[in-house]
Amino acid sequence: MRKTAHLSQELYLRERLAGRRVAPDTGDRLQATGAQPNKTLGQIRKVETGSAEPCRSANSSVTDCWPSLQARRTKTPGSRSANSSVTDCWLSRWGFHNAIIRHVQTVTKPTTTGSSTGSISALPPLPPDLRPFPVHRRRRFLRVSWFFFRVIVHVFIFDILFNRYRLTRWYAQRTGVRRYQRIARDFRRLAVRMGGVLIKLGQFLSARADVLPAVITNELAGLQDEVPPAPLPYVLQTLITELRRPLAEIFARFDPTPVAAASLGQVYYGELCDGRAVAVKVQRPRIDEIVEIDLSAVLWAVRVVKNYPLIRRRADLELLFEEFARVLREELDYEREAQHALRFRINFADTPGVYFPKPYPELSTRRVLIMERISGIKITDYAALERAGVDRTEVATRLNRAYLKQFFLDGFFHADPHPGNIFVRVEGPPPPQTNGIKPGAPFTLILLDCGMVGYLPPKTMEIIRSGVIGLATNDPERIVDALDRLGMILPGADRRLIVQALQIVLRHTYARTQRELTNIDVEKLFDETEHLVRDLPFQIPQDLIYLGRAISLVSGIVTGLHPDINLFEETQPFAQAMLERERKNGDWLEEIRRELTELSQVAATLPRQMDAYYKAANRGELQIRVDLSRLERGMKRVERATNRLSSGIIAAALFIGGVLLRINGFADEAFWSWVAAAAATLWTIWPRSDR
Repeated sequence: MRKTAHLSQELYLRERLAGRRVAPDTGDRLQATGAQPNKTLGQIRKVETGSAEPCRSANSSVTDCWPSLQARRTKTPGSRSANSSVTDCWLSRWGFHNAIIRHVQTVTKPTTTGSSTGSISALPPLPPDLRPFPVHRRRRFLRVSWFFFRVIVHVFIFDILFNRYRLTRWYAQRTGVRRYQRIARDFRRLAVRMGGVLIKLGQFLSARADVLPAVITNELAGLQDEVPPAPLPYVLQTLITELRRPLAEIFARFDPTPVAAASLGQVYYGELCDGRAVAVKVQRPRIDEIVEIDLSAVLWAVRVVKNYPLIRRRADLELLFEEFARVLREELDYEREAQHALRFRINFADTPGVYFPKPYPELSTRRVLIMERISGIKITDYAALERAGVDRTEVATRLNRAYLKQFFLDGFFHADPHPGNIFVRVEGPPPPQTNGIKPGAPFTLILLDCGMVGYLPPKTMEIIRSGVIGLATNDPERIVDALDRLGMILPGADRRLIVQALQIVLRHTYARTQRELTNIDVEKLFDETEHLVRDLPFQIPQDLIYLGRAISLVSGIVTGLHPDINLFEETQPFAQAMLERERKNGDWLEEIRRELTELSQVAATLPRQMDAYYKAANRGELQIRVDLSRLERGMKRVERATNRLSSGIIAAALFIGGVLLRINGFADEAFWSWVAAAAATLWTIWPRSDR
């Protein structure tokens, strides 16, 4: 009888969550039908209704979690009486309700079509006293900041301090992968628990297969599409509030189970009243507050890291952070995202094989985006791609060319191409084999989530195109000129040395596949370019941060799809097409006019500058600046070598003197002489920085 009562309350809870009314004597009716207390809800439904409606988990039962619920209920002050329903109890304690509702939805959701699943009438009613989604501002800030602080301290000790000395450098290099794998695991746990901006950061790092070891990217791979969803009642509340009308007036069907959950929102499948199949993207509850808290924690970490001299000289981290925060806040506006998607559709209207789903701006709001429903294979699901007969090399090539078009022709690019946003839709079976070559199945590349985008002004696009042409044609002078015009080279840097170092880098990397690039001798490359790498005369302009992010993500995905791809060869046809385009569409009159304008400006200012120069020379105020940093480093090395030689001579003299003292019977004096010799030896061999 006791278990039967539990089953009665189980079924009552399930039916109440499904929006149906159930008589309180359900347990008695179950007993009358002969239902056994240990049966699952699917079996109970079959016995009671005579229908064989299978559940998603045939072995699941709410009975397993009911004793803890009953104990919680009896201790909860919000329970009005012993006979009050379980639904009233979990409404009083919303945090506990989350676990129960997820379990019940998993148990009761059928997998077969044709039932009432997904219909608007089957959605659970919105609780009348739904509490606001809990966000603990101070606790969240402290937890995120504490993690960043631990990572900063770890990097400083092991990767900066230990690498300065030969005695400890071996340990830092030997344990690097294991240490960062542990950090990645801790970060993934924190990101899954906290969500928000941390998910974005983890998704970015998980796609860097071209830079990070596989053990680290595998730890973070789950953040691409395994983010835990927000509770359904809050999602329904957002839909009703944003759309400002009953859901039944818009949707004929709405699946309450999310098909994807991301850092800022989650996606549901539905069907409009006119029969169109749609995907509904809904923002997470109070995500704007969560983003602001996370950004404040990231800003705190930025203000700590920027004090490191090497970083402070190369980039204004606070400006970079402001750019990152601006784009992230824009991503919270789904109306803007719909406009971005429409623009991408126009740009790729004449590009076969690349598709952006159609948004419905008339049905969308700032927090709800309704778009065309699509299906496909995740681009990093290599096994599924091979089973479908899709050529992974062709997928990598098409993705690379799609982004080259966005970067260098459109000036408007998708800035969040992590694997969870790119899918492959197979359009049919592979064609028959011809001439011994087996072609791949036809497919379409689908790009989702157009919230994070980047813009490139025409002048910047022109400079980048010039740099890409220089990279494709192995022209280091042209590459350095493009970097300088983009503002990526520090003022006063020796361009001649940069060109020489770039020639060395291209000699080691040009025309290599991605697999070969991962196996190059990095230490040898650094030894040959030490005069450049040590000074690092580069900086990061804030308007290029998302361009670099997109290039990094695409490079990582392409490397994973086809490790033997040669991006230099892939870039050459594109560079030739750009050269042809410049020849055909180039406005020579405009180019001549611009050059004459620049020359006239120089001619107008030259007399004034010459006059100032001669006046300063007559007054004896001319100053000459000479960069002696390389000479100073060489002198320091000579000085250290001389000091070590002197210390070695002193140590040898003290040791020999101790031996002579010992022979002559002066044991105590000999001991202290040897101690001094040992100290001098340590001073001689102790490693020192070259700076």
